[in-house]
Amino acid sequence: MKKTTTLLCILLAGIVFASACAEKQPDRADLVSLMDQYLAALVSHDPAGLPLAEDVKLVENTEVTPIGEGLWKTSTGGATTDYKIYVADPVEQSVGFMGLHEEDGKPIQLGVRLKLENGAITEIDHMIWRTISDPMPEGLMKPRAGLIEPLSASEKVSRDEMVKASLAYYDAIEQSNGNVAPFADECQRHEGGIASANNKTPLPEGAGDAIGSMAQFGRMKCGEQLDTGFMAYITEINQRRVAAVDEEMGLVMIFSMFNHDGDPNPLPIVNVPGVTERANTWGKFNVGAAHIYKIRNGEIYEIEAMACLGEDIPHQDSDGWSCTRKCLADIMDQYLAALAGNDPTGAPLADDVMLVENTEKTPVGEGLWKTATGGPTEFKIIVADDDAGEVAFMGVIEENGHPTIAAIRLKVVDHEIKEIDHLVIHNEDGTPLNPNMSYVRPPLLERLPKVERIPNDRMKEIANSYYDAIVQDNGDVAPFADECQRRENGGISAGDLNQAAEKDDFSTFRKMKCGEQLSTGVMSYITDITDRRVFAVDEEKGLVFAFSIFRHNGEPKVMEIVGVPGVTERANEWEPFELPAAHIYKIRNGKIHEIEAIGYFSEETGLTTGWEPEAGE
Repeated sequence: MKKTTTLLCILLAGIVFASACAEKQPDRADLVSLMDQYLAALVSHDPAGLPLAEDVKLVENTEVTPIGEGLWKTSTGGATTDYKIYVADPVEQSVGFMGLHEEDGKPIQLGVRLKLENGAITEIDHMIWRTISDPMPEGLMKPRAGLIEPLSASEKVSRDEMVKASLAYYDAIEQSNGNVAPFADECQRHEGGIASANNKTPLPEGAGDAIGSMAQFGRMKCGEQLDTGFMAYITEINQRRVAAVDEEMGLVMIFSMFNHDGDPNPLPIVNVPGVTERANTWGKFNVGAAHIYKIRNGEIYEIEAMACLGEDIPHQDSDGWSCTRKCLADIMDQYLAALAGNDPTGAPLADDVMLVENTEKTPVGEGLWKTATGGPTEFKIIVADDDAGEVAFMGVIEENGHPTIAAIRLKVVDHEIKEIDHLVIHNEDGTPLNPNMSYVRPPLLERLPKVERIPNDRMKEIANSYYDAIVQDNGDVAPFADECQRRENGGISAGDLNQAAEKDDFSTFRKMKCGEQLSTGVMSYITDITDRRVFAVDEEKGLVFAFSIFRHNGEPKVMEIVGVPGVTERANEWEPFELPAAHIYKIRNGKIHEIEAIGYFSEETGLTTGWEPEAGE
């Protein structure tokens, strides 16, 4: 009776399926059956029998595709071999598939992901590899045994360990370090059905004659191969999406995007006798990829990979689900253009978008939306954080015909702008800006080499330590580089080694190093720095963007100065005031190298961020 109910649950269509399965979560067998039902519907070009949600989303080779288009039109048959791998995940109600299919009468390797909610399919991925080798590779005739055999109880590890081991594969590639991932000694990788690591077959005639040939690298073990730097042409692997975790089979399926910047060329090669470099002439391109990992005893034994290579995917493009750094930067550009045109319809605003301008809640269409008249200029810094869905801008725009410094922060969800911050240094009389606001220091725009990058969380800690160093009058609290330079509204306020700035009573302090200056006590008039909001962390560029409010209570009236020959005190003539500020930090090798800050003076005290909930909310 139980088997009958299960089968009925899978075969019932649409709303009936969703209703029946709401009482019983589909198990592994149900999910595999649903995948077979889906593949059969593709062949018949008829989605009517499937339990599709009304708002189901399909992405095919990174392109959002309506149901009924794409493979739904071009499919002409199911698998012609026994090559079928299922990754079924009852916990997350998702199922993945990798196998052969037929399109326009030709074989393709197909990767599919189905995501269910309440028994209905809400998300679908199609990944298609169309360049099948002829004759058909042995690896596409049938799956390797390890990919279709259940694990014994003693071989199983937790879901988290399975995912961690699988994701480590991408880190190992990025770092050219095979020790980063837990490869079993027997690990073998297949790509398009061909063994591309730990290939045990004899070399084809003439294939291995050239030292450093693809055939030679393909005979190396999984970790050993990565240690050579052979994969260093892969700049970054992002948009890693865990499609399904099959605990019974020990399988993890992950979709991702491989980014290639065309650098370095040539690739330095190590640990390969007679080979020191390899040409990298492919230029800039992206590859969408799907991988299935067999995890046994916490180690990677089999890797089954496929890609949509040759689909002309733009460099740094989105996988169709994610908003990448490029996507976020493009949305910021859209926003800035719409702002300059005083036309909110030109920006992808969510219906419930909220805007705060200079700490005040502001309706979209008011504030800078009315007064902006142009921009941005060449002084433009973008900090994009695809993990957080945050993108920030700091630069020069035009307001009422005058050059104006501004910082803007956007929160993006599902490619729509949900939150907006404007920090505007109004320039009502048109005073010329500091000449430094005519150009951006080059390091703030440059990508960091991988060896100089540090993790996201550590970058946030370092940015926050800058504020602590100010409040504590202790430059040792933050990791400043010796060459650190701070600019405020364009003016150099620390690290002015050339003394290009105008001479004044702050010149002695201005030429000091960033940390050295803070330890003198010259900033002790700053009472506190509150409402520190670190929004965007761009690991690729080494940038952190943050908002804060500098509080000043007017005390002490005389600041004690230490460590400055001939200077023991400095007058504090300021009455209480506050300064909402935005900062961008360039962090390289764990140290702060550049600080770009803007802020405006407010006689009003007790300012809030503008994002605090109102009474009754």
